[in-house]
Amino acid sequence: MDWRHMVEKGLRWTQPSAFRREFTLLAGDQQVGTLRFEKAFGSLATADLAGQRWTLKREGFWQPRVNVRQPGSAANLAVFRANWSGGGTLEFPDGRRYGWKCLNFWGSQWGFLSPDESPMLTFKHDGVFKTEARAEHEPSSRTLPEAPLLVALGWYLMVLAAEDSAAVAAIG
Repeated sequence: MDWRHMVEKGLRWTQPSAFRREFTLLAGDQQVGTLRFEKAFGSLATADLAGQRWTLKREGFWQPRVNVRQPGSAANLAVFRANWSGGGTLEFPDGRRYGWKCLNFWGSQWGFLSPDESPMLTFKHDGVFKTEARAEHEPSSRTLPEAPLLVALGWYLMVLAAEDSAAVAAIG
């Protein structure tokens, strides 16, 4: 199934088991992608989507970033730089940039923004006991070559944020 058809069917990230850090991307009822964390703890994950594969890894404490790479490569395809509010900016080596920010008061909707600051890809939480969300594209973003990467990275960022929040709540 090509990317356009996947998006038309509706994209939804699901967590088949609440006890595993593995997630499945569905287009309608068909599995079209995965996000798997390498260990029970840690931030290294592999995303497979639309015939492409990336590794995603969060690094840094004071200035956190997520490096996006081809598996086995040390060269970054893109770097996400987080800001203090949980949002940030995804930067590509050729200068393209997309903002990432919370889109509602409750923190249940996040999205990538186009250069004019309008939402182009939105993630909306659905799950209660398992982490799940719908990924909704604006028409202008459906044909971007980096659209599959944005779907994978956005979900990765949401999973890490949910895990970080749960860890803080457990401490408090």
